[in-house]
Amino acid sequence: MPAALLPVAPHAAAQSDEGFRFIRVRYEDPRGEGRGFRRGGGAWSHDYPTAEHNLHMALERTTGIRVAGEPLILSLSDKRIFEYPFLYLCEPGYWSMNEEEAGNLREYLNRGGFIMFDDFGNENELMQLVLQMEKVFPDQQPQEIPNDHPIWSIFFDIDPVAAPSLVGGRGYFTDTDDTYLAYFDDKGRMVALVCYNQDLGDGWEWPERSLADASTISFQMGINFIIYAMTH
Repeated sequence: MPAALLPVAPHAAAQSDEGFRFIRVRYEDPRGEGRGFRRGGGAWSHDYPTAEHNLHMALERTTGIRVAGEPLILSLSDKRIFEYPFLYLCEPGYWSMNEEEAGNLREYLNRGGFIMFDDFGNENELMQLVLQMEKVFPDQQPQEIPNDHPIWSIFFDIDPVAAPSLVGGRGYFTDTDDTYLAYFDDKGRMVALVCYNQDLGDGWEWPERSLADASTISFQMGINFIIYAMTH
């Protein structure tokens, strides 16, 4: 059962004096910009900007966490990422980093930041993400998140095994199982979450077109991930 009626701990809403802000990571799409995405963006812009606007609204209405201002788009070379506890990167199968970006991301995560990877679903794309993260944590590989990890119960109680996949687009089930992987720091804190064979951003963007359960779960997961990032 969701814990929607429980008060949120003060530190959960205390990203800054202004409140929480969703940050989407922009990167150079090797195929070029405007590959079928709205507003001429590359892979990084899939579901933008409706997904984050809807998530902002759900976060504020459901948890009481104050949302401040419009969602932002930042590159990993931008020092402003250090002002925010949560980053979202879409379509990591097309993502690559230079040394400066990898160094910034490493420092960001080591300082307490959190990044979520979403919207991809084949082994080649997963390998691309792993290769990029090796620039950040050379000696670490992603681990599957245990079903009893607190990220699944920090606000909503979620069963990741039973959760429907949105990779097929707008809430259609697929013949592949969604898998949730993570990178952890030396103290066991999750610093990067990988939604493999899943597209939560689609559920945020199209709640009226997705299967009801799939869209609801996508918002619940997003809210859990944000609260975890803000409190760990």
